[in-house]
Amino acid sequence: MTEKRRFPPSGARVLAALYALAVSVPVFAQVPGTGGGIDSQGKAITAVLPLAGEEAEMNRRFHGKIMESVTALGKYSPREAYIPFGTRLPTDMPPLPSLTGGARYALTGGVYPGEAAGEYYLQLWLWDMAGSTMIYTDDLVYDDINEAMESVPGLVEWLFSHIHELSIETPESGAWPDPLFILGARAGLSQRWYVKPNEQTPGAFAPNLEGGVSGALRLNSLFSVQLEALLTGDTLVYRGLEDSPSGPVLKNKKYTNLSLEIPLLFKMNFRAGGIRLSPLAGVYVNILLGQTKYRNEDGQTDTFSWSVSNPLGFTAGLEGAAPCGSGMLIVGLRYGMDFGIISINSGEREYRRNMISLYLGYEFGFFEGKKLF
Repeated sequence: MTEKRRFPPSGARVLAALYALAVSVPVFAQVPGTGGGIDSQGKAITAVLPLAGEEAEMNRRFHGKIMESVTALGKYSPREAYIPFGTRLPTDMPPLPSLTGGARYALTGGVYPGEAAGEYYLQLWLWDMAGSTMIYTDDLVYDDINEAMESVPGLVEWLFSHIHELSIETPESGAWPDPLFILGARAGLSQRWYVKPNEQTPGAFAPNLEGGVSGALRLNSLFSVQLEALLTGDTLVYRGLEDSPSGPVLKNKKYTNLSLEIPLLFKMNFRAGGIRLSPLAGVYVNILLGQTKYRNEDGQTDTFSWSVSNPLGFTAGLEGAAPCGSGMLIVGLRYGMDFGIISINSGEREYRRNMISLYLGYEFGFFEGKKLF
């Protein structure tokens, strides 16, 4: 047996419209699928049309072998397509969608006499029915039908090897969310150092609680801007010697107050494995609330007015986040420093704060995948 490749016959494409009008709507054996020419097992449905030509027995044998060969490829599900008896089917033109019944691909072909006596060739065309375009065509020249049958799987595999589909990655389960707006809440512990003007080392220090809410707007995949409102307190305890009838005595004076901090932060968002790391920096406004409460160790209490020379401050830190439930669990560490001097009771006590805060929080995303610009 001899084999050779041939270029596909050049059919008169202008006859396609006339052919579409001439062929009646056939019946196609269909199996329920998932749509888009894919069956329930995720395989691409391929319509195998009857072979053209006068060699009925050869056509029958080749048709069965083609069905087996398509199945053996593993990725495709062959389906037999039937056309009305006596209908001429041009094999070098895309079959009508009514013939293929929604299949993703279609195989047409025929068996024709060759150039030499006793020689035949099997010509096959593979079509992409999504656009009614030819993917590839080739033929098998033979003089022994039994030997030709052994070559059919190779011919079918060769045709289907020219399918190049666009690979669309399906988002993995638990993939990173990309919301336009994030709303969160957090609370934590803040260690404060209170430094008097011209003081080298803090004269007082104490841990304090802080907590509040935040809202972040994604500018792009890397940057976001975040606005927060944090309720926080300060506790100052000063110890010093005071004169008494019996001599100098160590006395404690305690000042407590509340303030509202409103940080405006710029964040960079990096993703490392299952964690989002966000370096951040910005400024905050410190809004004084109420009055400062005073108490000494003798139980005496009082309230004093207080003020700040400059309510602004600077903050920077690092925040980590990981998916948890329907939102993100966050943990962060920040440093903060006041620009101005806080004055209690018209300068009786003055200090500037330095702060290190450790906090936990939770946030929710809204408008997934939306863009600001």
